[in-house]
Amino acid sequence: MKPESVASTPAAIHLALLINMLSMGCMMMVMPLGPELVTRLGMLPEQTGYFSGGATLGAALLGLLAAPWLDRVNRKPALLVLLVLRFLLLMACALAEDSQTLLLIFILSGCVAGPLGAILMAAVLDLVPPAERGRRLAYVGMAFSLAAILIVPAALVLAQWSGWQSPFLLFGAGGLLLALLCAIWLPSLPVNRAPAGQGMRQLLGSPLCQGALFILCLQMFGHFLLIPHFANYFQFNLGFPREQIASLYLCGGLASMATMRLCGGWIDQGRAQGAILLTSLALALITLVGFALPAGLPLYLLFTLFMALSSARASTTLAVTAAIPAPHQRAAFMSFQGSVTNVAAGLGSLLSARYLVSDEGGALHGFPTLAWINIACTLVACAGVWFLIRGLKRTRDNNNPASGTARQGSQ
Repeated sequence: MKPESVASTPAAIHLALLINMLSMGCMMMVMPLGPELVTRLGMLPEQTGYFSGGATLGAALLGLLAAPWLDRVNRKPALLVLLVLRFLLLMACALAEDSQTLLLIFILSGCVAGPLGAILMAAVLDLVPPAERGRRLAYVGMAFSLAAILIVPAALVLAQWSGWQSPFLLFGAGGLLLALLCAIWLPSLPVNRAPAGQGMRQLLGSPLCQGALFILCLQMFGHFLLIPHFANYFQFNLGFPREQIASLYLCGGLASMATMRLCGGWIDQGRAQGAILLTSLALALITLVGFALPAGLPLYLLFTLFMALSSARASTTLAVTAAIPAPHQRAAFMSFQGSVTNVAAGLGSLLSARYLVSDEGGALHGFPTLAWINIACTLVACAGVWFLIRGLKRTRDNNNPASGTARQGSQ
């Protein structure tokens, strides 16, 4: 790593956090804005899933098409172009006059998020040494929690005060500002040349890579069976006050930050197996008593634990899978990873939107069945991550027979 890259690492990591936070928040905010869009644009409540599903599938498609090229370009200019395009399209959403136009522009904006996320995470892996990746990736991964704490509540408040268009305009402008800061502070990251015979085919042919993609697919599919419909379910099924939904997301985001930081430390101490086992089993239990067989527990408690455990599980899995690609494969791997998770999330959103039925009062029917499927995905993925960690350790021990216990993370 070049000296200027080392000096710029803290600023680059902070920028990665902010970019992820804003990009994820803009993807997330359409779901809790669902009741507002139902009222203002005449959209059906169950159609909220089409926004998240269409955008994530679009991100997957473009990420898949871009994967062969992402490791062949300097990451900085590629990131700048994608940032500007992503947030200009987001601002254009405010010009929509009906739900169909809004859906189309939002999906186009989501398409750009696929290669954008891959380039961004590849840059983070380039800049951070393996021994620090657990904590650093947990820090960048807090973007999801911060999006729930800051972006989603702010979007709800802005929509109530100034109309549903205002979040798209404000956050789009914020993304363009981040692009300017990246132009100033992000170090240049030249192309890593691939050794002969170690291209994309070698990466995709690896059982570890295939296993990681399958695990991520399960996690995201199960997660997005429920997530797009929470706001409508809470308001129309449980009678939860609309004005308190922002506070609910705030609590979930704060708890997520704490659990992700805790799990990041465990990973750097070599305790990734314990972290994934604890978070997955606890998440399955919360989903069971909260949504599959509702036990009448307070919604603030259920949703806070659900979000905290989901985020901790995701950050742990990301840190584990980051050990798989070589430096010259990172952007391609992140793109494939993003494509798989986006396809899974999109399918989860679309299938759940097709399965759920709303009555005249807006209440959704069929939610417990989706919760059971979520639990099954959680448990199978947990077992998969457990075996993936063991496989990575065996690979490290075979490559470095005299090194003793291998530390997680690729060089």
